[in-house]
Amino acid sequence: MSTKSSLSNIIPSLIAGTISSIIIIVSAMALSALVFTGELSTYLPQGIGILLLGSLIFALFSAFTASFPTVISAPQDIPIAILALMAATLMSNPIHQMNGQEMFQFIFVAIGLTSILVGIFFYLLGKFKLGKLVRFIPFPVVGGFLAGTGWLIVVFSFSMMTNFDLNLPNLSKLFSTEILILWVPGVLFAFTLLFLSRRIKHYLLVPGFLIISIVIFYGIAFTVGLSFEQLENQGFLLGPFPAGGLFTGLPLQYIPEFNWGIFLQFTPALVTMMILNAISVLFNYSGLELTLKHDFDLDRELKITGFNNFLVGIAGASPGYVTVSESSMAYAIGAKSRLYSATVAFFCGIALIFGAKIISFFPKVILGGLLLNLGISFLVEWLYDSWFKLNKGDYLVVVLILVVVGIFGFLEGIAVGLMMSIVLFVMNYSKVDVIKYELSGQTFHSNVERSEQLKQLIDSHGEQIFILPLQGYIFFGTSNRILDRIQERLDNEDINDLKYLIFTFNQVTGIDSSTINSFNKLFILAENKNFQVLFCSLDSEIKRQFEVEGLFPDSKNIFQSFEDLDHGLEWCESQIIRENISDKDLAIDGGEKDFFKSRFAELVEYFEYQNIPKISIIIEQEKDPGGIYFLISGRITVQLNSDDGKQIRLKSMGAGTVVGEVSLYLGSKASASVMSDMDCKIYFLSKNNFQKLNIEAPEKAAELHTYIVQLLSDRLAKSNATIKALMR
Repeated sequence: MSTKSSLSNIIPSLIAGTISSIIIIVSAMALSALVFTGELSTYLPQGIGILLLGSLIFALFSAFTASFPTVISAPQDIPIAILALMAATLMSNPIHQMNGQEMFQFIFVAIGLTSILVGIFFYLLGKFKLGKLVRFIPFPVVGGFLAGTGWLIVVFSFSMMTNFDLNLPNLSKLFSTEILILWVPGVLFAFTLLFLSRRIKHYLLVPGFLIISIVIFYGIAFTVGLSFEQLENQGFLLGPFPAGGLFTGLPLQYIPEFNWGIFLQFTPALVTMMILNAISVLFNYSGLELTLKHDFDLDRELKITGFNNFLVGIAGASPGYVTVSESSMAYAIGAKSRLYSATVAFFCGIALIFGAKIISFFPKVILGGLLLNLGISFLVEWLYDSWFKLNKGDYLVVVLILVVVGIFGFLEGIAVGLMMSIVLFVMNYSKVDVIKYELSGQTFHSNVERSEQLKQLIDSHGEQIFILPLQGYIFFGTSNRILDRIQERLDNEDINDLKYLIFTFNQVTGIDSSTINSFNKLFILAENKNFQVLFCSLDSEIKRQFEVEGLFPDSKNIFQSFEDLDHGLEWCESQIIRENISDKDLAIDGGEKDFFKSRFAELVEYFEYQNIPKISIIIEQEKDPGGIYFLISGRITVQLNSDDGKQIRLKSMGAGTVVGEVSLYLGSKASASVMSDMDCKIYFLSKNNFQKLNIEAPEKAAELHTYIVQLLSDRLAKSNATIKALMR
């Protein structure tokens, strides 16, 4: 590896690690102040040590296990908020009768137990592969989450620079003379860096700009006569910090005296916290995928995060997970190695053992400007850049979530994001047509091969059969479309009256109760309009739902169920035949045929007359058929034996049909088996006789070839008509 390549990995990682460690150390101090207040305020240094220990473990663990170099975990605010509520409840409730030391010991153990519970919960989510649920969150919702994150980072940056919260009551304070000097340089720093980073792509840009800014800061300060102590006292630096080491030991020594009864009283709050943590960590990873342009195995990340929290819990530190801000900032600075996380761990360890005095030299305005730059980058990407990439509906979702986060808070923004996920899913999925395509009995036939007379009869009445293959999950957003389409068909005066409506469910994944209601309406419509409804390929669960709701069995035979579309179509075609041909004519049509004998009278000597008993194998799959079979009477079935042992009916053929011709002409083995459904009479033309016919009677052989070609052409024309109908 070249020296330049090494430097491009090492320098940005060291600088990003230093900056992130400062942010994490400051955050640990701020978060610990939320818990260790009131009677616990004297234990604030120990509280800072607890969070710093957790930060150290998270950083070390990230250095060894993170699937991306700049991804780092740290203690988070959601569990701290619950723990702060627990501490406040203990202090406000006199019945607990704890002094300061006992209260500290209880909170210390409770923090560790909370982390252990969070760790187990995260691990189980990953173990049962529930992390992929976040993949169902729409892209604009993730964008809104990142925009909201950007806004919170902006607010935090101003709070860091000015020492007060950025809100409407405090807005006027921003423009006072003594406050302007605290944040205006940071804003200039942030926008200048943003301008340069969108035009210059070099690993030294951010580190170089950062160092130059710090030099300029101290150069101006010392020029106007400000000392280091004066800068610290006037709020320009990060300090002052507690002096001395902050490590408080492990909580194991306090477990024997731990009050489990009080801890269990907070179970509802702890359960809520774990669920919110899970949502947050999945949102964070989903957002980082877009920022870092890297796909994460969310189930793996949940298990790793769970194990990490378990270790942190044993040490008595608070729960945490991946951070969007620090991970994104390190990526923006150009960090490319695990040295980044190791650097964070190093500085957290130094602060834990020797105190945080080492980072007090860092200017607040520079750190705040760096955070402000990160927040603005998020906002620019999702408010400006996305305007040109997203449709206006998706863009509105991004803005809505951002506004909710800005006005009400991050948790409320996540809640709105989840609700928007549901709304977007319903709206988008409702646009998916559950009717895969439309067919009629004229363009799609059953696999029953019939005589020419019956084929023409079925074709002439084929529009009475309306076939609607359904797909996907049918719910309240889509079920009514089915009724609307059927009503359109009934209102079409250019098509024959509807007699048979066929649904196929082989590609339906499920239905909801509103679908049942739609089919109840369909029953009334079918009864009034005098047509029958066939349900084909129903799985056991959907069929059970129909039976529970009383759709099956149907005493009026308006609703009927069939094994598959083929058998349903066969029933409809048989109904059309019976309605239009008398039993006598039907018997004649299905009786013995002299067609082959009369048309090819001069070839009788080449045919072999055979009687085939019922349930006999005429042609066996993957074997040589031996010749052509001309069916005179009876019925045969062409079936495919699949690899899983299932038998699929390809054709059911009656008198006047032919099988085995393709194998004979191609010289191939049979692609399917042929069985006799009843006693059959056939003419058989063997291979030897076929060759003999071609030599001895070429003119008659040509006539036979013409007949076979016409037969195959007719089948091809039917297939083309079906394909054309499917492509509408």
